[in-house]
Amino acid sequence: MSDSTFLGKWRRKCAKHLLSAPNFVVFSYLDFLDSVFCVIYKHLDLLFEGKASPCYCTTKKIDINGQLSDDNEISETLQYGKRKKLKELVVLLRFVEDLLNKSKAFEAIYSSKNRKNGDFYRVGNRWSDCGCDSCISWMKTDDPKLHVEVNKASSQAMGNPNPTENVIFIHGILSSSSFWTKTLFPKLSESKKIKEYQMYAVDILGHGKSPKPRDNLYTLKEHVEWIEKSLISEYKLNSFHVVAHSMGCIIGLALAAKHSTSLKSITLVAPPYFPSKEGVEMRAMKWLTPKRLWPPTAFIWSIMVWDVNFMVMDLTKHIHHSGWHTTHNVLYRGVKEMDKNLETLMKLKKRVHVIVGSRDKTIPPDFRHNIKTKFPDVELLNIPNAGHRSIILTRETDFAHNLFHIWENTASHHHHHAHIEGE
Repeated sequence: MSDSTFLGKWRRKCAKHLLSAPNFVVFSYLDFLDSVFCVIYKHLDLLFEGKASPCYCTTKKIDINGQLSDDNEISETLQYGKRKKLKELVVLLRFVEDLLNKSKAFEAIYSSKNRKNGDFYRVGNRWSDCGCDSCISWMKTDDPKLHVEVNKASSQAMGNPNPTENVIFIHGILSSSSFWTKTLFPKLSESKKIKEYQMYAVDILGHGKSPKPRDNLYTLKEHVEWIEKSLISEYKLNSFHVVAHSMGCIIGLALAAKHSTSLKSITLVAPPYFPSKEGVEMRAMKWLTPKRLWPPTAFIWSIMVWDVNFMVMDLTKHIHHSGWHTTHNVLYRGVKEMDKNLETLMKLKKRVHVIVGSRDKTIPPDFRHNIKTKFPDVELLNIPNAGHRSIILTRETDFAHNLFHIWENTASHHHHHAHIEGE
């Protein structure tokens, strides 16, 4: 080993150890604040609403009403993560909480609020949530559904009342349908081929203009059921392609596996794939959201380098309850279901396409090897010099071409097999 190589490795190791100290201090402090605010918000909930939200500072599984639950849709990162941190602090906080609970003044206020508000806890907008139109407008209807953007330039708008293909687009965490409609849809609409396609971009539950129910744990199953109700049933889709990005790939795969007879193809863009095995939820959490202070510009750069307007707006169009639970119960818990859903599609000879960027740091380094080893029939496309978002946002024209190519090949493949079976 040369001296320069040795010095380079030594410097990197020193830098890593130097950063570990401030990492520990800062995140221990944040863990402390997390536990403190857990107690504070519980009592503020009681004060303003008459009933507190369930707390995850416990070793037991709980549902949205604070009752014991055996629901395996709830992520272990929610169930056990907080109790394992700062146990002594939690004991102290529980002592303080017990003192507050014994206060007759607090008991009187809470019981009074509870009688006045009735079912307000489950139905109304929470005191701590945003009250903007996009967050509460869904409450004005008796049968709320997800917000769906239908591409205005396709099918009927171009004189074709009966498009031959339907395409469902699913965005990732803390995003919305605008991720597709503001970037990719205009490029797809420039092609003459678009008249054959009807495209639907959905705001997943708790995001964008879609409902944000408070009596919901935002599990993978619930996300799929809302898409079925609001899109597949509402628009009577008998067959469709699916295109999903990032966390949306987990939802898209679950939807595709459940409706495999209707699926024509699924395209997974930058999927957070981890082989399903013991401890995969905790591994996904540590990899996707590591506790690191450096580089400090990573998050800012990821949103500032692109179209700031719609992406910053997307970040504000969810509430803490929906964002928090979707992150844990879909992003971390959902990775556990990806192998099973991929196996379902592979057995049925469905076309599964995976598109990843060579510079995507959110994907584990062994991702390509793992998915091709386990599912060799998955069609993997590696895009040089593309990151997690730039795989679409800096190459919209090329990505539109990629999708048309996939959809056309799927149609040819389907017709070929139908011809063989007819003989």
